[in-house]
Amino acid sequence: MVKQQLTGVFLLLVGIGIVTGGFLGPFSTYQEVQSHETTDADILSSDVESATEREDGETEVEYYPRIEYEYAVDGTSYTDVRVFHASQVNNEPGELRGKEFDSQNKARNIAGKYQSGSTATVRYDPDDHERSYLEDPSRSLLVTTGMMGLFGLLFGGMGLGGILGLVSLDD
Repeated sequence: MVKQQLTGVFLLLVGIGIVTGGFLGPFSTYQEVQSHETTDADILSSDVESATEREDGETEVEYYPRIEYEYAVDGTSYTDVRVFHASQVNNEPGELRGKEFDSQNKARNIAGKYQSGSTATVRYDPDDHERSYLEDPSRSLLVTTGMMGLFGLLFGGMGLGGILGLVSLDD
């Protein structure tokens, strides 16, 4: 019985940790993204760049959409190349800057959304107008938050059930 209650406490703490992590991580980033302003941007150029990377004896080609755009805020023009919010980019040292794709088609699909000479909605930080990006990460952040919440509730519920003796956690 004591082992079951200890396991229940552990699972409850894991559940609380997952829910807390979901709100401190993806949900707080979602709130930050929602505070960003939008305006129209003129797409100056759109292409895909590739880089060859060697890791653990394997050669891998990574593809990066490269879009340059110009936008104005309060009469001041800005030019940027960031396509994705920082939460969507995970570069390792030595890699090209930006979000990488293992498939050239996926990178081309992103670049194809922003044809040279067209306009697009750009999101920018109201406190730093030079920080901008094109792709809105809101949906994926909410999905991540929701999944973490569900897993947290699952672990927490199992833990609470184990503590109260409603669920058998002993083998």
